[in-house]
Amino acid sequence: MARRDLRAGAAATQATQTPANGSTAPAATTGTALAPTQASAAKLRDQPFTLAHWGATLPDRDVTPEEARGPLRPDEQQQLAECHRAIDNARSAQWMLGRALEIVRRRRLYRGDGTRTWLQYLQAEHDGMTEREARRLQEEWRLAKAVQDALGKPAPASHVRAMLEYADSTSNEQAASDYVMLRAAFEAGRVRLAAHQITARVTKAIESAASEKDPQDRVHAARVSFQENHTPQPSIPAQPKAPGGAQTAAPPKEVRDPVVEAADAAERALERLDQALMDEAATLRRSAVDADHLQKRLRKVGRILAKVTVPADDVIDAEIVEDQAHG
Repeated sequence: MARRDLRAGAAATQATQTPANGSTAPAATTGTALAPTQASAAKLRDQPFTLAHWGATLPDRDVTPEEARGPLRPDEQQQLAECHRAIDNARSAQWMLGRALEIVRRRRLYRGDGTRTWLQYLQAEHDGMTEREARRLQEEWRLAKAVQDALGKPAPASHVRAMLEYADSTSNEQAASDYVMLRAAFEAGRVRLAAHQITARVTKAIESAASEKDPQDRVHAARVSFQENHTPQPSIPAQPKAPGGAQTAAPPKEVRDPVVEAADAAERALERLDQALMDEAATLRRSAVDADHLQKRLRKVGRILAKVTVPADDVIDAEIVEDQAHG
């Protein structure tokens, strides 16, 4: 998935050394130098988010426990900080890829000589990335950037993805602010924040706001519910163990939820719609009246889907809660 562009930082590190003054100099080589044609073929495009200086190097051997006693030395702290910066750059590159893809798609920069389609561009330039993957990256980058701005560093992609539905119900800025609050609560409690714990809180917040008819009231209800439920408690209870310490048998596989199948079909329909909107020949044949009519139809479908409420077996859930309360 666009790995050829994102490997620029690693390739540049192997090919050059960057002194503190910012100039580049050829790195010392131990083998035969590359031929001019090979060197030019291996050259990758510079990226604005690669590290300006990389001082951490792989050791010749692993450090033994005896050698790694006590707190980190200053040079070890610097090496750790550089490794963390590399990780942050990789996470930032993920949302920057989504932003770049959206620019290429919306400006139709993918067309090349004028005949290449969006799908052909993804297959040729991004290692066969599917349109669904490209759309997911485009949907997530704004929230990922807002989280990075609020947190001071990029968040894991799984955390951003778990907050996406909450951001759709409120705003990217609100979701980023509440994520930072939730993360700080977990860090204060010395509990690791996992994506499924975020998802549980997002689901509860959206369910709490579903009964509100006014859009502003829904946003307020979702925000209040999420902020009230920020204590670092496990969202998914551990599997109960049978007497003697043996793990209980896994429950039988459930029948696939038909709503899941319907949601999958809706996603496939969205992909097909995205492809249809990229059909330039059809765009030239379409009149303004027809375009306006189609726009109204699509908006009607969107309004209907926005009001869909997925029912659940509330009676069973209530019985479980009551049994636990009496236990």
